[in-house]
Amino acid sequence: MNAGVKKDTEIDDLLRRALADDLPADVASGMRDRIGRFRAATTTGEAPEAGRSTARAWLFPRTVWAALSILMLIAGILLQGARSRSALADRISAIKTQYASLETTRR
Repeated sequence: MNAGVKKDTEIDDLLRRALADDLPADVASGMRDRIGRFRAATTTGEAPEAGRSTARAWLFPRTVWAALSILMLIAGILLQGARSRSALADRISAIKTQYASLETTRR
């Protein structure tokens, strides 16, 4: 037995003695099961299931937002490159031009 395992059992024993009457039996058994699954997963080298689902839950929205951002950039580039004029764009451009000339005459 290595020193780490011995230290862990000493800490476990201390906690059991100190907190013997604090937990209901069903909560303690649930915790034992969860700790057992965690220890089994760490000895086999696999990540526990909760960690995987948390990682997936964190990565999935970020991946979707990254893909959406790239698609928006591509759409903007394609729209600028199309050079097609619309009546709305012409009106907005005319208003901006008039407003710019108005500002320069006020100064």
